Amino acid sequence: MPWTSSGSLTSDRIPARQPTTALVKQQAKGKSQAGPPKSKAVSALETRLHNVEYASGKEKDPKGGCFCLAREHGLSTYVSLCYGCGLVLCNLNLPHYPCPHCGESFLDNARRSAIVAQILEELRGQVAKEEDERHRAIEEVRKAEGAFPMLPGASGTQGARRPAGKGTATGPQSSHKVLSLNSTTKKVTVSSYTNTPISSRPPSPAPEEPRRFPPSPREISYVKQPPDPEHPWKNIQFPDLQYIPPPKDLNTHSRQQRERDGGH
Repeated sequence: MPWTSSGSLTSDRIPARQPTTALVKQQAKGKSQAGPPKSKAVSALETRLHNVEYASGKEKDPKGGCFCLAREHGLSTYVSLCYGCGLVLCNLNLPHYPCPHCGESFLDNARRSAIVAQILEELRGQVAKEEDERHRAIEEVRKAEGAFPMLPGASGTQGARRPAGKGTATGPQSSHKVLSLNSTTKKVTVSSYTNTPISSRPPSPAPEEPRRFPPSPREISYVKQPPDPEHPWKNIQFPDLQYIPPPKDLNTHSRQQRERDGGH
């Protein structure tokens, strides 16, 4: 007898439970956590994307920006030139902050959309690059598995022999049991042990904060006192300077240098 919605059993009248939105989100979150951890580059791009999407563009950079005019750092790939004052911006001037000189915002509707699209493209490229590198590493491990005999029950990347060297751990975490017999009581004792490998990689030093250059002083430095009529060539800004003429003969210069140093 085929099943029908109007069956004679009581359980046939109970409607099927539909998955809730929260359950679906929790399952999706669990799947995302099961993947490899995010790299620093991907996390930095995601943070930059979030800031550009939700920042007002009027909050000033708490670090003061940078006024190196792209001479010490690379030119900004998002906003390379201030639309208000024409200041050349390096890559330390993040796009969700205004111009450090005139306060011009770079996040109006059109500019914000363009910057978001650019960061999304960079994020896709970075994720694809890391995915290719991960697949390449897996492929190398599989080639190494084919070069050495595998133990029974070993599969995947666990059977591959990795050379132990600098920056690698001594091996995966393993546990084993030891069966011991007491000669006096004739009782058997089972003990469990876990070996935790110690990585030979030294702790990574904290990245150094790049040097930021302050703005040029608003007041021009110049000598305010008038020149001396008797010595118009005198350097008033640095009065202790002394001119030493170059020697005409190198041997004479070397001899004078030895005499000043007290040599013979």
